[in-house]
Amino acid sequence: MMNRIINTMFHGSAKARIFLWSVFIMGLATILLVVLAVALGSFTCGTGAFVCALAAFVTSQSASLTEMERKSQKDKIKKEKEKAREQQGESGTGKAAETEEGGQEAVWYSKEKEKAKLQYLSSMNAKKLKGLAKEHKIKQKHVFAMVDMYPAEKIRQAPAIVWRTDTHLHLLIMEQSAREFQIPYNDIQGVYYDKNVTADPDKDYAPFQYSGFMSKIYKPYLPEYKENTKDGQMVYVKNLFTIHPGISFTNTSMKGIFSILTRAPFLVDDAINTSDRFDEYFKDIYRYGILCKNNIYTLEEYRQKLEGVLDELLSAPITRTEFFRTLNAMNHYHLITQDYVMKYTRKYVMKHNEQPEH
Repeated sequence: MMNRIINTMFHGSAKARIFLWSVFIMGLATILLVVLAVALGSFTCGTGAFVCALAAFVTSQSASLTEMERKSQKDKIKKEKEKAREQQGESGTGKAAETEEGGQEAVWYSKEKEKAKLQYLSSMNAKKLKGLAKEHKIKQKHVFAMVDMYPAEKIRQAPAIVWRTDTHLHLLIMEQSAREFQIPYNDIQGVYYDKNVTADPDKDYAPFQYSGFMSKIYKPYLPEYKENTKDGQMVYVKNLFTIHPGISFTNTSMKGIFSILTRAPFLVDDAINTSDRFDEYFKDIYRYGILCKNNIYTLEEYRQKLEGVLDELLSAPITRTEFFRTLNAMNHYHLITQDYVMKYTRKYVMKHNEQPEH
């Protein structure tokens, strides 16, 4: 907790930094004035110490660090959603124009490009990959990932190596050749969730349908498909995760990507997350559930995240009615079990010295 406070004091949002530094300075002033009051026997210093202590207490109780972080994240989510919509709009417009002009598939889906990609990836071996790593100065800490699409660069379904430096996220994407892309780390405000994207398992990721050097490395990062219905027809779908500037990764790549993008919030634009009926505690557990279903969190990691949110809810500066409304809503929508409702009801009763109901 102390590391979290110190980190927020120097690297948190502006409001969070002002909040923490205000409490810290007033607390420090209180201590200094108490020392002076005792040493000098000064009533004025004593009064000043009391005023500073009272101000520090009132300020600290006016908001919680967790609530301020949540509000900051909520603002980031709103901005990232707007940015994502703009990117999707631009990609969609470009694709439509290409289809209208050529009467064929978009250029970045051409058979010629797929054939060239297959030839390039088939020629790859351990020596060549090691040479690329040396040429592009790939960090020792890196992850493998599958880029499902990058419309701005007309890239689709290509393997990548991802790493970060102090200021940039680096992607070495291997298609007809290897290209490195550098994205300013501060431009990546979040990871955007794209659910149930239509897919074709028989045609997608053709180079990885065959055994080979690259297939052995990247097969674990192919998307997980599931059946769904669209217009009364059975179709296959996959879930993707998109970052600025419109780079979409497969769900199986995201455990590694999140280990690099440690400060990027997970953004979901659906009926739950856009609704005012649910608070951020509810939405956090909902989002953690999505990450667990996509195998980004193990069941144990999900349990730890879930209990962490419930502990924050227990400590939140909210009313009894708000606490139990959120707890019961989580249970109603199957985010938590009845056992958790009972466990945190007992904790709430003990924390607030209430008499248990019989």
